[in-house]
Amino acid sequence: MNRNTTHNGFSLIELMIVVLIIGALVAIAIPVYNKNMEVAIRAEAIASIGTIRSHLFVYYGQEGRFPISPTWKKVIGRDWNDIEAGELDGQYFVDKNYKYRSYDGIEYKIRCSKNRILEKNVWIDETGHWKFDVQDD
Repeated sequence: MNRNTTHNGFSLIELMIVVLIIGALVAIAIPVYNKNMEVAIRAEAIASIGTIRSHLFVYYGQEGRFPISPTWKKVIGRDWNDIEAGELDGQYFVDKNYKYRSYDGIEYKIRCSKNRILEKNVWIDETGHWKFDVQDD
């Protein structure tokens, strides 16, 4: 009995090899994607903090000191800036995430508070030094 059969489709081995290759590509892509997301999140925080910092330097130029705030205060609605509500809102952060503190008017810190996306705070001080992955002080 000679049957003339043709095989249509893929064998089980061929399908398993394809699944393995796809799995390997996904295993490589996920860490790269996560790292790029972290960079994008930090970039948004850095951009908004830069806006706040510009307003602080304008105030410093006019008053000769930074505004005094012994406790962490929200940036929006302060007399030292004209940042409007919603102006600091982005894809990952909103106005309430950005806070400012200065004990003496000489040194200051601006903080982007951690939220459900960012595990730890992003900071900058008056010298321009950025600090990432810092817990609350």
